[in-house]
Amino acid sequence: MRSLLLSILLGALAGAASAQEKVAQTFNGISTLTTPSFQVQDEWEVRWDSSDALAITVFSKDGMIVESASGSPKGSLFHLKGGTFSLQINSAGSGTTPWHVSVVEIGSDMASAASTNAAPNPVPPQTASAPASTNSTNTASATPPTNAPATNAAPAPVGGHLTEDQAHAVVLIKGDYMEGTGFLVKTLDGPTVVTNLHVISANPNLRIYTTTGAQIKTLTLKAAVDRDLAMIAIQDDHYTYLDLATNIRDTVQTDDEVITPGNSEGGEVMLNTKGKVLGIGPERIEIDNPIYHGNSGGPVFHTQSGKVIAVVTQAMKVNTSNELDKTSFENKNSAITSSMRYFGLRLDTVPHWEPCDWNRFLNETTFLKDFHEQSRSLDSFLNGTRYENAHVAGTDENSYPNSQYFLRNEKIVAARDSYHKFAADADNSQKLDALRELVMNLETIADADMTAIQNPNTFYSYNQIRADLEIKYRKYLRTQIEKEEGLVNDMGH
Repeated sequence: MRSLLLSILLGALAGAASAQEKVAQTFNGISTLTTPSFQVQDEWEVRWDSSDALAITVFSKDGMIVESASGSPKGSLFHLKGGTFSLQINSAGSGTTPWHVSVVEIGSDMASAASTNAAPNPVPPQTASAPASTNSTNTASATPPTNAPATNAAPAPVGGHLTEDQAHAVVLIKGDYMEGTGFLVKTLDGPTVVTNLHVISANPNLRIYTTTGAQIKTLTLKAAVDRDLAMIAIQDDHYTYLDLATNIRDTVQTDDEVITPGNSEGGEVMLNTKGKVLGIGPERIEIDNPIYHGNSGGPVFHTQSGKVIAVVTQAMKVNTSNELDKTSFENKNSAITSSMRYFGLRLDTVPHWEPCDWNRFLNETTFLKDFHEQSRSLDSFLNGTRYENAHVAGTDENSYPNSQYFLRNEKIVAARDSYHKFAADADNSQKLDALRELVMNLETIADADMTAIQNPNTFYSYNQIRADLEIKYRKYLRTQIEKEEGLVNDMGH
């Protein structure tokens, strides 16, 4: 097929700020802009939405770089202190990419519930099954976490380390397709294991073990409505539990020491990694503790208070392929000092916990995982070579798919092979017919399961957030195929 000129659209449309936030500035433009200086008070976020990746650099009034981020069509950049700043905004597009950027003030006594773009870790593909349809409104109430009663609470840490009892409160989570970490806490509803939703998503035959190898009996499941967090009610068996911080803004400062114990690299041995807090956002905390596969779902343990302040969730590679990003990264005043950034999700700002049926949750997440895999395979076939030329391609979930990723999808491979078979030794008219058939086959693949994923009341709240992003992704790819169809038709006239 001819190379495609459109770029990937993964971000959701920019939404209005919540009633608890104040929009200080908005900027709309195309390609590149250096904004005038503006003033903000207290904590604030830069939020952006584009049809292509943006690079955002924040400069202080004396021209020093204080924050920077890049590589995503939609995202946010959090800053802890107010002052006078300007932004440099650069698009990775061809010079015609529109974007919208807003600066949102978050007062010291305000809370924000910005959505997260964290995607679940990849798991081996399996046959897609449509999610169970339901008419439930999913509004059942749930009690948020609270500090555990004094009984069986682990004693305070000594010398910046987890005590033996605290270490025993960290647990191993295993399923058919992946492993992760969790930890034991007590809520008003009783003893609970906290972990990431992506650890248990599309991961049947889930089992949870203590560090002594004893299996924990699981009961019911609740999911945070706006972020990648799960609470699994369990049957108590004289376990020890960790305490949860209830107001991080009052107890945690940047540069505070944190420990992230977890099942690093799936070795089934709990390793403790030390680091410090780099920044605190309304939903996420940034730390410099290295995070490995298997650490997801583990606690971010604040040694000063002896409490859990977040759940290990996401590692993000800093993209320095852009010259601006590279220059900013190498600047000694850059706030980003490592090629990787690590994040944990806050528990104290979750607005609501939603009860979930285990079977329905498994069906939903398996469907979403397979739908996403099909979209990535289409993206690879359409755009993989371009991503490789831009040095942003890869095989993991946090990168654009490379030109070989589509080989995982039998339908796309069959469509490609059919095209080559009929186009070989054919005249121009026959080659055009073969190309039309290839485009039609790709359209059929792009349309698969679109009716099911757009069915209202199909998903739990956080899964619905994922579904909405998947719909936008697939529609974007469908538009690319339609443009190719138009080019093929023009060639035939």
